Amino acid sequence: MGFLRSTKGSIISDYFQLQEDIAGFSKGYMYDVALYDDHLEITSMQKRKLLLNYDQITDVFYGGKTELIQKPKSVIGRAVVGSVIFGGVGAIVGAASGTGTKTGKKTHLYFIISYTSSDGEDKYIQFEDTRMYKGLKLSKRLKELTHIESAPTSDIQL
Repeated sequence: MGFLRSTKGSIISDYFQLQEDIAGFSKGYMYDVALYDDHLEITSMQKRKLLLNYDQITDVFYGGKTELIQKPKSVIGRAVVGSVIFGGVGAIVGAASGTGTKTGKKTHLYFIISYTSSDGEDKYIQFEDTRMYKGLKLSKRLKELTHIESAPTSDIQL
């Protein structure tokens, strides 16, 4: 597979980070999710595969969660800028203004597939879209292939 290309023979594919252990696959690792004409295939880096037929898939979700995070201010960066603009006194004032923290936002995008297992139990697979490359496009295509109605994009909270 080449860089930024779909898995050979698939309609579309992308890599996602698994959020929970499932079917012998460990959370925290990247897995290739590929859509084919009649099934979905999840492949590990060790080439282990998990197959789901489209008639097993009951729902597909792609959306985000935004969290507020505290970041330390850059003491050195502010000192350098202060010294460039105002000299030695500016460096001291810039460094002093760099103490404390600032608030930032971080958005996590999730791709969740709900399905019925072969033993009839309802389950789900939750991925985080860390690459943010083809996740939304892949989820929309999966909804088309499984005949799941898409929610209007205005209803999805990012």
